[in-house]
Amino acid sequence: MTLRRALACSRPLPRVARAPSLARWYSPTIYKPDGTTHAVKEELTPLAKHIRDTILATGPISVAQYMQLALTSPIGGYYTRGQVFGREGDFVTSPEISQMFGEVMAVWYVMHWEMMGRPAKTVFVELGPGRGTLMEDIMRAAKRFKSFYASVRGIHFIEKSPELRKLQHDKLGCDWNDTTTVDDKNDSGRTPVSSVSRRYGGLRVGWHDVVEQVAVDKDCVPLVMAHEFFDALPIYKFEKGEGGNWNEIL
Repeated sequence: MTLRRALACSRPLPRVARAPSLARWYSPTIYKPDGTTHAVKEELTPLAKHIRDTILATGPISVAQYMQLALTSPIGGYYTRGQVFGREGDFVTSPEISQMFGEVMAVWYVMHWEMMGRPAKTVFVELGPGRGTLMEDIMRAAKRFKSFYASVRGIHFIEKSPELRKLQHDKLGCDWNDTTTVDDKNDSGRTPVSSVSRRYGGLRVGWHDVVEQVAVDKDCVPLVMAHEFFDALPIYKFEKGEGGNWNEIL
């Protein structure tokens, strides 16, 4: 059986077969193997309550759906709750350690731009841009290559976090007076959708939830960056069961 057919197969087990007692699984009590119980004193976060209520209402959810909620839910997802990068956050990525990484990447893009025959129009598309540090370093270094810099017509960020969008907006020197915004679902202010970078000669900057929303002209070459992005994408998990059938793990 091909993987495509396997993924299309219906789940052979009822959705609640692996969870005979959802109330037992998601109650504030831990059930130990020896039969004893332990009450959980910690209050559930709004996101944890939402995940629990979703499971209780509709049954088990996929690993991908769980990861999506945990990472980018507007009611408390990891990347939407505020600062997670740098010294004040939980981890540090290479652009936050040294500007040299972004400068080297700028030279790499210029080299490939030359190899493509110096197209007149290009646009940067970055997936998961963090605080915008990498793109800021790339653009600052790109200004030293005037012909290449002149070809850049805009920057597109694929970013769901309202807080990170604001950091990216300020990092690139965008003007709030020229910024289109939407209401923040976390009620923490304005979330940028498009703006103009005064630091980079009025370059247009846009924000999108998914890459499919990015519109690029046919004569414009997209320069894509996805640094430390794919390792945080939600995944679907499968196991091979009896008879060779593939079953999704919920």
